[in-house]
Amino acid sequence: MKAVTVVPLVKDSLALRDMPKPSPKRGQVLLSPIEVGVCGTDKDIIEGRYGAPPPGEEHLILGHEAVAEVVELGDGVDNVSVGDIVIPTVRRPTTCTLPIGELDYCPRGTYTEHGIWYLHGFAAEFAVTDAKYLVRVPKEAIDVAVLTEPLSIVEKGIDLAIKLGQARFESWSPRRVLIMGAGPIGMLALMVMRLRGFTDITVTATRPYDSLKAKLTREIGATYVNTNVDQVNGDFDIVIEATGSTSAAYDALRHLGVDGVAVLLGIYLDSKTVNMGPLLDDWRRNKLIIGATNASIRAFEMGVSDLVKAKLEFGGWVRKLITKEVTLDEYEYAYNWGHEDIKSVIQIRSL
Repeated sequence: MKAVTVVPLVKDSLALRDMPKPSPKRGQVLLSPIEVGVCGTDKDIIEGRYGAPPPGEEHLILGHEAVAEVVELGDGVDNVSVGDIVIPTVRRPTTCTLPIGELDYCPRGTYTEHGIWYLHGFAAEFAVTDAKYLVRVPKEAIDVAVLTEPLSIVEKGIDLAIKLGQARFESWSPRRVLIMGAGPIGMLALMVMRLRGFTDITVTATRPYDSLKAKLTREIGATYVNTNVDQVNGDFDIVIEATGSTSAAYDALRHLGVDGVAVLLGIYLDSKTVNMGPLLDDWRRNKLIIGATNASIRAFEMGVSDLVKAKLEFGGWVRKLITKEVTLDEYEYAYNWGHEDIKSVIQIRSL
């Protein structure tokens, strides 16, 4: 079968290779991936920053954001059926003993992850995974379901922000929201906050006011600010940092008001010397800072539910976030995206 692979820790080893077709073991299913999303994690793996192949193998099949069809059941599988459209979650415990709903809190080294650490991903014609970690997709959300994995991280971060913010004092009533970044994470955060009833939302990026990102922001009732031209004014009750830039994360705290909650959704690999003075002042002003880079199966389920709601409320807006679609043979184009792209997707097969 064809699969998009890398040799982990070897820069620019990305290649479409012929790999053995897997067979499901007990408790597993064989999947036929339909679409696979591409993100910054894939880019970091391709650049040789991290990643690991399955034990005893040289290559790692990429792709941790996927929607797929179940085509074969291993022994003992009774929670899904052949023909079901599903989202495979990413993380699998090895020595971690936390319940299935808390695997996102497993310590490093106690789990594997599809397409990242020690497990093949889904950017292939076939893939296997454990059935109990699958989330079913209703037919009305199939065309946008590939967004579920990045959306799950957004769901976790926002859910934590609201719950922990209110846990400090019941009268906390956030109104103003700042979302820094208009890539897939930022735009999905905008979608979730609108679905949660927030109306005073500002999204920042560096694209012009007539760009697609600016237009999509305004299309569902938020304000767009091009930070190359204008400044963000005032303090915000919730700030969501969705760029992955250390300097942007630092700025997120600067825009956070008294009693506010900052949600950091990036993996911050770029270096920056941090002045601790302003951070210490944040503690004195009752600010709360949380982070999320992976999610539980519950957050995946929340994501699928919100995709259905968003299609009803915002029509075709959600599908517009997918700005580049390529075939498996054209895979290289998916891993090269520009400032105008939001989400790039490899279409493995059609329904």
